[in-house]
Amino acid sequence: MSVGFGDAAVARIAAAVAAEVPGVVALRPDLGQTLLGIAGSLLGESGVGTGATAVVEGGRAEITLTLVTSLGHNTRDLCTAVQRAVAARVQQDTGLTAVVTVTVADVLL
Repeated sequence: MSVGFGDAAVARIAAAVAAEVPGVVALRPDLGQTLLGIAGSLLGESGVGTGATAVVEGGRAEITLTLVTSLGHNTRDLCTAVQRAVAARVQQDTGLTAVVTVTVADVLL
């Protein structure tokens, strides 16, 4: 029997793993998530953007993360570390192959 994982479940896994990577201060919703959150609150729906989205199709998950770091961290190395950690955990927990895109939205001074 095969167990399927939804977009939201994979996004939650990705967000939790990314937040654990040294140098990640926070995850921040991107513009699309912010607008969806506003629309949802107007319609009485809960669910605030977490800075992580996922689209699961077949045996693959396309994950997008938007994060904040602090001054002193090499952003290229940080993004690579986040990509590797998230892809490995998603593979381990769900069996899905993950393609992870990371955007650094802000660097705190």
